[in-house]
Amino acid sequence: MYCKNCGTELNENDRVCPDCGTPVDKTAPKGAPNNGPQTYAYSDNSSASNQTYQYSGPNYQPSADSGSKGWGLLGCCFPLIGLILFLVWKDEKPRSAKAVGIGAIIGVVLCFITILLLFALGIGLGALGIAEGVYSGDLDISELEDYLSQNTSAIVNTLNL
Repeated sequence: MYCKNCGTELNENDRVCPDCGTPVDKTAPKGAPNNGPQTYAYSDNSSASNQTYQYSGPNYQPSADSGSKGWGLLGCCFPLIGLILFLVWKDEKPRSAKAVGIGAIIGVVLCFITILLLFALGIGLGALGIAEGVYSGDLDISELEDYLSQNTSAIVNTLNL
């Protein structure tokens, strides 16, 4: 439900608008009001009165804040766009901002997991290549051992350890 005076989104339990202080009419239709001044009956169980509200703008419509999963998917596929949309929408469309922000976080996490898996795969394939070279006789372990010990001692000598 939206305030009939300023268009602020209201909670179900609000009796007055937190921004402008206009009483909330629970009997009025939810959503965007019609253009121009409107008269609604308001009752707070102690008295009844009619009040006239002027809506802002000639074609005022509150923005739709669906928070759909499509925004989350967009944020997941394009995390940078998701971050930008989150920062732009965090006050105007909190549900959509939350969906696109969560999607962006999931996208970044999936990127890191993919990088780690590819790194592990590369190390594994390298180890398999060494093992295959040793097994086929193309690579002599004693030569590799001598190479590593020479380079290790050269590094230790360079660092004066």
